[in-house]
Amino acid sequence: MQPFPANPDSLDDPVTLVDDQGTSWVLHRKRLALRAVRRLLKDAAAPVVWGDVGGLRPRPVAEAERSLLWTRIKDEYKGPGGARSVGRYVAHEFRAEPGRRMLFIEDHC
Repeated sequence: MQPFPANPDSLDDPVTLVDDQGTSWVLHRKRLALRAVRRLLKDAAAPVVWGDVGGLRPRPVAEAERSLLWTRIKDEYKGPGGARSVGRYVAHEFRAEPGRRMLFIEDHC
């Protein structure tokens, strides 16, 4: 996956991510509510991307990792519904045609 010059949350629209299969994903919603993050994590049809270094270095999340992510981020989520002041994770929804959704989680370590 292509790296970002800055975290997706701070980039001007349109923000596009091209995955390893050549699919173009466009940022649809920034800073998802925590319950939306959980819903997308459970949706097997929605790919999940982990953004290391504040989202600069995205990588696809393996299926086996998905269930562990909720435990990892739920108590340190910085977006709506989370521990905003002390959190280190934020998540965004990207979309691709036709009607595909992707969850992008930024890790601000």
